[in-house]
Amino acid sequence: MMRGKRTAWSLLLVVVLLSLLGTGCTNQSPKPAEDAALKAVRLGIVPLPHYAHIWIAKKKGYIDEELLKAGYKLDWQPLNLGPVVSEAFAAGHLDVGVMGDFPAFIGRAAGTDYQIVSIASTAPKALAVAVGKDAGIRSITDLKGKKVGTTRGAYGTKLLSLLLDKNGMTMNDIQFVNLTMDDLAVALVRGDVDAGVMWDPLLTRMEDAGEIRVIADGTGVYQGTAVVVAATKFTNQNPMAVEALKAAFARGAQFIRDNPEEAIQLLTEDLKIPPAQLEKIVRKFNYDGTITDSLVAELKDTEVFLRKTGLIKNPVDMETFLCK
Repeated sequence: MMRGKRTAWSLLLVVVLLSLLGTGCTNQSPKPAEDAALKAVRLGIVPLPHYAHIWIAKKKGYIDEELLKAGYKLDWQPLNLGPVVSEAFAAGHLDVGVMGDFPAFIGRAAGTDYQIVSIASTAPKALAVAVGKDAGIRSITDLKGKKVGTTRGAYGTKLLSLLLDKNGMTMNDIQFVNLTMDDLAVALVRGDVDAGVMWDPLLTRMEDAGEIRVIADGTGVYQGTAVVVAATKFTNQNPMAVEALKAAFARGAQFIRDNPEEAIQLLTEDLKIPPAQLEKIVRKFNYDGTITDSLVAELKDTEVFLRKTGLIKNPVDMETFLCK
């Protein structure tokens, strides 16, 4: 009799233990009701075509899906400019964000502890030297002694420097004018500057309006890289979240390749670019997130350029900055 009771209690104990183990080791995704228990990933994003695949990944639900499988949820934080994303990192408000290579290096050199975990995009044709439609300037060598405008501290300055060097010139051979993109657009049309370095979406907008003519772009010179960065502490403590985001971004890029027309429709409202122009722009971009050897070499060259031009004071250790 006692043996029978002990057997029954033993079986009950086994059932309870198995049920407890099952809840702890299950491979099932968390249920919606468990959302409050999920850790939020704060993602800073800019409404630019450079990050079109990430916007698509958000709108199609890919980011939510991939994060949920890893036990996380998305805290989507749209911001205005790449430098603002860097500032948000410095203030501790973001875990992951996107920005151009220049603001990424400038923030890191200033002490913001984040790493490049993926490439957001490259687009050498989305960055170019342009002149007014009636200008007599036909090549980079024609810029000698001319007024050339762009934003100091932005990646257009590197393209300009590389193109001048390729043609046996330096920045000392031109009259550099520091202008925002909005001011550059006005200055080119009025003839206040002879040429300017600009990027999309302004580049395509002014081309379509017949206001400018491109004399050179980044092809074979500079890929115009945008990057995905993550706070180093976050990356170390949440590697699965980073991988989940990369998977979601890759799905977004694949969707653009497979469904270009639908992608443009989905993007137009957020990026605030007319569909016809947006289609031209997105075609210029490569959204492959792989950190290739050629991109590593270009990023290293950018770090050297930023130090030489005084845009950063402290060197950036590429071994710790790149998280491949």
